[in-house]
Amino acid sequence: MKRFKKIAVALFITLLMIQILLHFDYDETLYNTASQSYYVENGLEETSSKNLVTAIYLDYRLFDSFFEASLLLIVVTGIAFMTIKDEDML
Repeated sequence: MKRFKKIAVALFITLLMIQILLHFDYDETLYNTASQSYYVENGLEETSSKNLVTAIYLDYRLFDSFFEASLLLIVVTGIAFMTIKDEDML
């Protein structure tokens, strides 16, 4: 019975995601071109990096990337801690 419930939930989530993706209109997606042109025009001057991808990742988005990695580490550590059984801790 538990297996049937897990399969039903997985099937429901899969069908829900398919419905969401089918209703998303990719042709009318608007992109923010203001930030794109800003990075292209000012990237070399502000970061002194010839590679624009490196300039964006290591200068403009450094703190964002650092906190994402920190959050991922905290979550993985918390999940690992919660999965340890009491017997393993002794």
